[in-house]
Amino acid sequence: MKLSEPAGTPTLKNILFATDLSSTTENVMPRVLKIAERYGATICALHVIQPDVYPLLPPDAWPEMAREAQSFRQNRRAELEQQLQRCPHEVIFRPGKIWPTISELIKEKHIDLVVLGTHKRLGAEEAFVGSSAVEIIGKAPCPVLVVGPAVAATQPQDGGLGRILYATDFGTESLAAAPFAISLAQVHHARLILLHSIQDGGDVAAMSDTLRRLVPLGAELGSEPDYVVEYGAASEKILEVAAGRRADLIVLGVNASGRHVRQHLPHSDVMRIVARAACPVLMVSS
Repeated sequence: MKLSEPAGTPTLKNILFATDLSSTTENVMPRVLKIAERYGATICALHVIQPDVYPLLPPDAWPEMAREAQSFRQNRRAELEQQLQRCPHEVIFRPGKIWPTISELIKEKHIDLVVLGTHKRLGAEEAFVGSSAVEIIGKAPCPVLVVGPAVAATQPQDGGLGRILYATDFGTESLAAAPFAISLAQVHHARLILLHSIQDGGDVAAMSDTLRRLVPLGAELGSEPDYVVEYGAASEKILEVAAGRRADLIVLGVNASGRHVRQHLPHSDVMRIVARAACPVLMVSS
């Protein structure tokens, strides 16, 4: 199989950490800090301020609720400043709609990576991820790292990456993510696991050889990568291998226009992985 040439070594200099100031911040923060430290990146922590609405309270209670909300934001801003002090950073609280504000800041700050956490919700996969996260995932022009609702807050405690799973169908979109998976494995001294799932028949040995060709000769990895080729539906196989190999990160290449990996891994399957994975998911757009 002839492969397209993957992109060069990625540069992560400016990271946008989008936070709603909820408990998900504590789960995302160690991972943001660790990546920023490894790449020498600057963190821009953004909170988009939404209008304060209290439909279940009488109007005379609104001013007090607004004061409490303002006090909460001030306290959380001070906490963010404290947590981010070991890295170059900027904390921005800006009123507006979530995606337009994030889009504006991506351009303004030349963002290379967006990081966000999501809440666990009831309903379909996209509801598990949250509508705002789904919109960011679908529209951001740069890679997006999502710490999903199934990710345990205590693992890993320091945000480190010991095992990185990169899944590919050998298409242009998925191959665009290979340099990110390799680079992250290098800077974190992590074990790299490369996965290809076969759905319609294929030669396991040939596919394994193709996987090996994705890692450049001389790549400074701490250990020999694992090459996994198995039969099964792509999304289910990714989740299964990630759980079985105790991956700390899943890396996927996605189509920038629709956040899917060709027909091999459509948008709904990407959302299923984000919602169910026990580790964060990095989506790299081509």
